[in-house]
Amino acid sequence: MSVSKFFKGFAAVVVLTACAPAAYAQGKTTASFAKVNGVAIPESLLDQNVRINVSQGAKDSPELRQVIKEELITREVLAQEASKKKLDKTPDAQEQFAQLRQTFLIELLLADYFKNNPVTDAEIKADYDRQIAAMADAKQYRLSLIVVKTEDEAKNLLARLRKGEPFSKLATEKSIDPSKKDGGNVGWVMPGQILPVISNVMVNLNKGSLAAAPIQTPAGWNIIKVEDVRPFQAPTLEESRENIRQMITQQKRIDFAKKLRAAAKVTE
Repeated sequence: MSVSKFFKGFAAVVVLTACAPAAYAQGKTTASFAKVNGVAIPESLLDQNVRINVSQGAKDSPELRQVIKEELITREVLAQEASKKKLDKTPDAQEQFAQLRQTFLIELLLADYFKNNPVTDAEIKADYDRQIAAMADAKQYRLSLIVVKTEDEAKNLLARLRKGEPFSKLATEKSIDPSKKDGGNVGWVMPGQILPVISNVMVNLNKGSLAAAPIQTPAGWNIIKVEDVRPFQAPTLEESRENIRQMITQQKRIDFAKKLRAAAKVTE
């Protein structure tokens, strides 16, 4: 497991924005690249979708713009046909429209909130320092694992290991865990990253030791071996920055929602 992943809290040819059919037909007149049955599709919508695709790695080119144009025209044709059939007037459709509107408004609100309350470098550094301090005495364990379906099979393999058969050989041959491809090697883990029923045993094993008995989990019967033990190797601030930013962002979202909820009059 990469240490850079420790701090964690959240394809199509073209990517198109979701927009209400014909919504762009309202308001002031703007330049358009096409009309479908008299309804203009604005250049601004094309440009918006080009920007989205470029932000995801596409190259702005005449070919990309033509693909997006064709898709936007097709979407307008389909939307008009649905409207002609009054499919948007059904109670179910109206409920879905209401949910889409609500989701859109929430996204607008959160975008506005984080525009005015961005996650700062100081907040990231403070949270990084807090987590590092909390892990000051923590240890990591290099764990190997064999998982089999029955207790009897696990006991038999444990006996063979005690007689000196290589752990990696038996893991490759007998384990049903994905780690079998690496001879049972799980890599460096911390107690909080694995099931308590395993971590509670792991933390009491010395380097090179096998667990005394198989451990049952939903995946099967586990034989574990601690290959090595070391102090927690903390990722750098730069390695952790984006993961911490995501965690702080999520917490700010939660706190913001709680504040608004507390101020709202809710009756049930």
